[in-house]
Amino acid sequence: MRLCIIQSTLPLYSISFFNRIRKLNPEIELVVLANLKSDDSLNQYHPEICEFAVQHLNSVSWGGVFIRPGILRALQKINPDVIVFSGSPREWSQLIALCWWRLSGGRVISWGMFHRIGAPKVFTNVYFRLVGYLSQRCFTYTRTGAIMISHLGTPKNKIRVVGTAIDEQIPFKESSALSAEALQNFKTMYQIQGKKLILQVVRLNRSKRPELLIYALKKILTKRSDVMVALIGDGEMKSELELLAVKLGVASNILFLGAIYDEKLLCPWYLSAQVFVTPTFLGLSGHHAMSYGLPVVTDDSLDHQGSEFEILSEGLNGLTYREGDIDDLANTLLRVLDDSMLQNFMAINARKTIENVHNLNRKTQRFIREVKSLMAES
Repeated sequence: MRLCIIQSTLPLYSISFFNRIRKLNPEIELVVLANLKSDDSLNQYHPEICEFAVQHLNSVSWGGVFIRPGILRALQKINPDVIVFSGSPREWSQLIALCWWRLSGGRVISWGMFHRIGAPKVFTNVYFRLVGYLSQRCFTYTRTGAIMISHLGTPKNKIRVVGTAIDEQIPFKESSALSAEALQNFKTMYQIQGKKLILQVVRLNRSKRPELLIYALKKILTKRSDVMVALIGDGEMKSELELLAVKLGVASNILFLGAIYDEKLLCPWYLSAQVFVTPTFLGLSGHHAMSYGLPVVTDDSLDHQGSEFEILSEGLNGLTYREGDIDDLANTLLRVLDDSMLQNFMAINARKTIENVHNLNRKTQRFIREVKSLMAES
């Protein structure tokens, strides 16, 4: 079976997923189309680590949407048995290609989040309705997206929840390889020995609201003086956040570490922390943190959380605070830092969440099972 999956770019977590498809299903010929020349930070394509066929598919941004001029020609040349299109409403040319391939008698699947961050828009809803109508299957990341497109009219027998995951074996391997002595030396080097460490790994853009953690830290330090924040990430707000930390008088309690992608360098930060926080719009960083046994704190927003929010079970592997409430964020973080038994309980369950539920093998098995089901029906 020849399977073609269309991506905007190739981040490392997608490469891990596609490699796992090939490992568990060697009979599948997998071809991935993506913009390999994109300057997006999530374009992390390295040909030497890809165990599947990859082809460059150029994309052009126009008015906030993306057009892929060569998509029909590329698909005709590959002639796959099944095509998995992106369910992103910003991908107009994929909608055209989906319609064309479906009318030609081909097997088509749409795969995506299928719900919008922020208030709903008419265009997005119309797009999801069209995709749900044209596709033979709609693969959603979580139940939130499944409920959304079901309410928009997609028949329930088309909808499949395949889940979200990272390659958890990478952090598992790094955490087991780091000795206690090496970790102690690391803490000494960064002067965090004996400190309570809050970790945030996030792109520093406004949708993630990283400034809330700095305001919360100001309040936390009035109750505990032994708290540090390690902020890993880069982006448009970095200079603004550094100035805010100085203005609030908390700069000496924050480590601005910039972007770090090497797992060996990330590992000791995760193992040194007591809690992981993303103020809003939790992404796959939540899976990453739980892979290291870190409880996660994020907000309870109804319209600014992504699909990955569903990994969090209140009081079991993490906690939520009231959206936009800095006092509640500070108190929620203090609840973890002040209660070692609660922190340890959630840490154990965070790791089990990844081991038993949100792992890459389960995601891959669900995904391919449904692809093969479509093949059997056609």
